[in-house]
Amino acid sequence: MRHILIYILVQLTVLGGSAQNHPTDYFQAPLDIPLILSGTFGELRSNHFHAGIDIKTQGASGHKIYAVADGYISRIKVSPWGYGKALYITHPNGYTSVYAHLSKYHGSIEEYVKKAQYNEESFTIELFPGKEELVVKKGDIVAFSGNSGSSAAPHLHFELRTSKNEYPQNGLHFGFDIADDIAPIIREIKVKPRGKKSQVNQQELGKFFKPTKKGNIYKIEKPILVHGKVSVGIYTHDLLNGANNKNGVYSVDLNIDGNQIYYHKMDEFGFHETRYINSHIDYAEKQLSNKRIHSCFLEANNPLSIYEHVENNGVIDVDSTHQGKFTIKDVYGNTSELHFILKASDYIPPNNSKISTPTAATFPYQEANIFINEGIEIHIPKNALYDTLEFQYSVSPDTPSTCYAPIHHVHNENTAIHKSYAISIESTLGSTLKDKAFIAQINKNGKLTYRGGKWVNNKLTTKLKSFGGFSVAVDTIAPTIKGLNIYPGKTMTSSAIRMTIKDDLSGIKSYRGEIDDNWILMEFDPKRARLTHYFEKELERGKHTFNLEVTDDKNNKSYYKAEFIY
Repeated sequence: MRHILIYILVQLTVLGGSAQNHPTDYFQAPLDIPLILSGTFGELRSNHFHAGIDIKTQGASGHKIYAVADGYISRIKVSPWGYGKALYITHPNGYTSVYAHLSKYHGSIEEYVKKAQYNEESFTIELFPGKEELVVKKGDIVAFSGNSGSSAAPHLHFELRTSKNEYPQNGLHFGFDIADDIAPIIREIKVKPRGKKSQVNQQELGKFFKPTKKGNIYKIEKPILVHGKVSVGIYTHDLLNGANNKNGVYSVDLNIDGNQIYYHKMDEFGFHETRYINSHIDYAEKQLSNKRIHSCFLEANNPLSIYEHVENNGVIDVDSTHQGKFTIKDVYGNTSELHFILKASDYIPPNNSKISTPTAATFPYQEANIFINEGIEIHIPKNALYDTLEFQYSVSPDTPSTCYAPIHHVHNENTAIHKSYAISIESTLGSTLKDKAFIAQINKNGKLTYRGGKWVNNKLTTKLKSFGGFSVAVDTIAPTIKGLNIYPGKTMTSSAIRMTIKDDLSGIKSYRGEIDDNWILMEFDPKRARLTHYFEKELERGKHTFNLEVTDDKNNKSYYKAEFIY
């Protein structure tokens, strides 16, 4: 018994504690405005679970951001993408707080970052200050809120992580003053066949069912007719007081005839496992209708740690009439229930069987798989798939004028893949354009998306994390540059130079701005294609020359030059 208790204590220490052991009076709020959320922990996002809470900033940037506890700044990252301008503070109680999408840092922190950017001549930068370099006290101003990186509107993305393993924790467990007395909303359930000859309402495809609602109790009025084995997924979201944002729920509990067959909750996860969200959700439904559904079904290669209990991988064998119940909760215990009936029915052979693409190969998920056909070679590493795949392949008979190879249909875009796989495509491209060539993903409307590529043994090769149609295209067009508040001869009265830079195919790889042949810091915001330089106090009054060079990913370059008076 003593050994068991020691093991439990060690595990709690390593993982940072369970929800009930999180400190609720240690951290102060990171903002001095009411904490109204636009996003919650564990929300279903594209290719990842949301790792923090998103706090509204009243539609504006520039709100003061406070250190939530004593500590030291252990990491600073500036990027045009992702978290944008982000700050990490390590605290002595074993947690690290994260503040993202900032507009700027405060005081000596901003000076520290800018000095490093000028030393490295790069806007994008990542720094790891020592424990004694940037010490902060609880309540110190450390930054200002913003909209940097991959942010759709001004807000603060805030996280608390266990410092030892960097696992993000559900921030709503830590006692912040956030109002929520609204139960989750249940929109639909989806019953999906999970076996040969399985049917839902005499159909071999998944089917949605909308419930009626009375208070926080939902009900599917008519029994759902099922033959064979099925799974039941749920389309649900949560609301918090003061906002209309559709947020993620905390837990999903599915019972059949009073027996729990599926239960997950969102307390923590590791970044190494966040992409398994594509197995957690009904990925094909997300691609088709943009609905993110908790599938409540475990594929063979889904080791997510959020699952507390799953019976038979979530598969229900319907052999009679069964009572089903979903219980959906948010962190604060607000609860909604959905009741439904699964009723066994006879198998009805379909009238019109769909003609499906024949299987080209069977790919076991636990093995490395190779597919070679005329003009194409594919290498999929082991455990890249979520389950054994009946792989499909075809070639389009017609090649678009913009492509230099046939369109190879590699399985289909409605199937998720977890790890990158290598693809090589042969091309009829002449030698003069080879350095401009890339592998393009082509959607059903013919739109090309850049996927990179290098020549290896006369084949263009790249790595991908999606299936779909692929061919070879070229990019010979240089980026476009436009001065928004500057032109040759301009007398500058503002505090900054503002430009737009765009590239419609391979994308912006790099840029370099100079004043009088000296590198200058220019901040890039890809959302708006905006490039901005704020004049430094050292710049003397008088005549100056501004130069800008912009390069895309296929090394096409554009230049801009303007003499101006400051």
